[in-house]
Amino acid sequence: MRKQDALKLERSPLVLVLSQIRFPAVLKMHEYIETIQDALRGQGFPRFEEEQVQQVTFGGPGPKVELGKRWAFSSRDKTEAVILAPAFVVYETSKYDVFETFTKRLSPVLDLIREQTKTEFAEGLGLRYLDLIRPTEEQTASDFLRERVRGLSQEDLGAKHSRHQFITQATTEHGELNIRCFENTGPEFLPPDLVSTHLEFQVDLDELAGETYRILDIDHLTKTEVDFTSEVLIEKLWDLHEYSSKAFCASVTKDAIEFWKKEK
Repeated sequence: MRKQDALKLERSPLVLVLSQIRFPAVLKMHEYIETIQDALRGQGFPRFEEEQVQQVTFGGPGPKVELGKRWAFSSRDKTEAVILAPAFVVYETSKYDVFETFTKRLSPVLDLIREQTKTEFAEGLGLRYLDLIRPTEEQTASDFLRERVRGLSQEDLGAKHSRHQFITQATTEHGELNIRCFENTGPEFLPPDLVSTHLEFQVDLDELAGETYRILDIDHLTKTEVDFTSEVLIEKLWDLHEYSSKAFCASVTKDAIEFWKKEK
């Protein structure tokens, strides 16, 4: 499935990778949770949480906010987790190796959900990569980015202060590719929609308080309807991964990649 060599970075800025697979809602999902939880414990996800979440539904005179449930299964070291809801499943990790490893962990989760819920097809897939690009003593975080992604500097504008944000939306042969890059300072480095993650990160949050860093957020989505089998779904995720990898290499400099390849 791989069309090019894996990009192994010893100092990788990657802090989070997640995949979401959406399927027609299983209203009796709560009835399968006990069996699913027992199986996921055997797959390396012993931690368990049941959560109440708000859901917005449309119909009638206006939107309606309802409470729903989702279930989170995490590894002991909290570096990977499975989040299951009636209409989707997410696998996320803060300890990414290569995509082969990622799909190897995801595949049995998908097999389990199909077996227990009899789900026949998926309605959409997404793959998301989040990089935390930090400065060094010699370089700013922006120096690791290609000029087209950096934005206008304070010197360009004659401004006392500036905060950069870059957004590109593209249509690929497989779906919608979104590339977002923004500048930030402080310990809250996750985008707002990801703050509920169940993972712990290998990041010293105190160090971020005094840094100006960049977040590179690459999200590739498809709404293609496909059979809910691990083989088909993993193949589709490989298609999304190929473009996500291209987006990363198009956003950062060659010198940045060489720097991240070196051992710490």
